[in-house]
Amino acid sequence: MTPNALVFSAFTILSAAAFFRSEGPSRIFRRSRGEWLADGAGLLVQGVVVPFVETALVYAGLYRFFPQLRGAVAISPITAFALNFVLVDYLYYWNHRLLHGALWPWHALHHSAEDLDVWVTSRNTLWTPVLIVYIWINGLFAFILKDPSAYLMSAAITAALDLWRHSGAWPADWTLPLLITPREHAWHHSAERFDRNFGANLKLWDRLHGTHFDPRTAPGKLGLAVPGGALRALAVGAAR
Repeated sequence: MTPNALVFSAFTILSAAAFFRSEGPSRIFRRSRGEWLADGAGLLVQGVVVPFVETALVYAGLYRFFPQLRGAVAISPITAFALNFVLVDYLYYWNHRLLHGALWPWHALHHSAEDLDVWVTSRNTLWTPVLIVYIWINGLFAFILKDPSAYLMSAAITAALDLWRHSGAWPADWTLPLLITPREHAWHHSAERFDRNFGANLKLWDRLHGTHFDPRTAPGKLGLAVPGGALRALAVGAAR
């Protein structure tokens, strides 16, 4: 299976699961017009614009100015996989904390959802993807690695896990020793503890830096109000 096929399959399966679970249709269709626009635009940016930027700006730019670096780094497939799944995951942990600090106006829209499903995964302003480490570092490693296939598969698994984390498809009282679960990420989207569980793949970073939060219950209320509304936030970020 190719990386793109993996992500598309995860999106399709988790979307179907969200629709058929209890109250699924009503939860999906009670979105406001602004929320539908924000989610649809986010998926378009994430699925089309981001790959274009990675290819046209990062990859092609490097090829033009640093052609000698193309395929210059030879590492094993296991190392390449871990490079993305572990090291880039740690970089994202700090990136995510920055999005909750100085960059919050460009991330607040993501936290406006009162229900979680795969459509919420890409809910962000139109400009947020350029503030996230993945768009730059994945293009860089795809360029400099002699064989980037294992790295790109790890990036696809990370994307699929991101869809799963937002899907709510996990029993509320189950946990995992290493991976952030949908319940733990739901607490990150809660009105009470959105300052916890910043990790993407691994909960190790939250435990290491004291930001892990994992009661064996689901949060009671999700979503934060976005000053200025979803449509304004989609274009220019949330009002301060």
